Amino acid sequence: MSEDLHHDHSDASKALWINVAMNFLIVGFELTFGFIAGSYALVSDSLHNLEDAGGMILSLFAHKAAKKNRNEKKTYGYKRAGIIAALVNSVLLLMSFAFLGYEAVIRLIHPETVNGGMMIWIASIALVVNVIGALFLHGHSHNDLNVKAAFIHMLSDSMNSAAVVVVGILIEAYHWYFLDPLVTFGIIAYISYESFKIVAKSINILMEGTSKKLDFSQMKWDVEAIRGVASFHHVHVWSLDGEDTVMECHVRVKPTDTKNADVIRSNVTNLLRSKYEISHLTIQMEETPCEDESLIIEKV
Repeated sequence: MSEDLHHDHSDASKALWINVAMNFLIVGFELTFGFIAGSYALVSDSLHNLEDAGGMILSLFAHKAAKKNRNEKKTYGYKRAGIIAALVNSVLLLMSFAFLGYEAVIRLIHPETVNGGMMIWIASIALVVNVIGALFLHGHSHNDLNVKAAFIHMLSDSMNSAAVVVVGILIEAYHWYFLDPLVTFGIIAYISYESFKIVAKSINILMEGTSKKLDFSQMKWDVEAIRGVASFHHVHVWSLDGEDTVMECHVRVKPTDTKNADVIRSNVTNLLRSKYEISHLTIQMEETPCEDESLIIEKV
């Protein structure tokens, strides 16, 4: 494991705690002045930040749970906790967007007077805080789907705050009050796209799905090219957390090479770990053919 990857996992808790505190700070700030300014964009952003704060707390607990040691009841450990948190956070974000979208439509049909000047400076402060929070999480989001979901939350907040600043300037200059709810739609479209990707990846992991980057045909060719291997079949591949890949497979040894079974197993293991990044591998060595030696057994 690289030093960067180790650093990401060890420091993510601190980054999540910082974001929890900053989100609650922004909620009180924007909610109070949003009502004073009459800005739906500010009020909706504060409610979004409140949901984010809850999501950050969930991410934090899941991150700590994922690092718990394995035991007899959880032989693979608790790594799936982060995936569950990522899924829940993304779904909650999409649900909040559905509500905000509905309210934005109502506000678009019936525009209301907004204090553009107050919008600008309140949203500017929120923007700075959100960007700082996103930067704290960005370095930890590459290899942890749970932290990535939290980062997407903060990214959406940053974009929303930036958009509110722009809208405030236009409202102050041209009195285009319809822009206050209109900007919400652009934020919803982009962040929903990112959230749906996290939802799809989370569900794939929870359903024991495989990574799209794995080429099973090439893998079969590579393994069966190893001296002494007659057949590579009954393959099962899944991931615990979107990072570590687990694999089970059968390898039949050629009759003339049964005495070299240990060497063959070692060669197969080295290949699968180095080329295909299999982190946990279980190989069943065989001398006689299975009834079905398909690469993937389709029948249950």
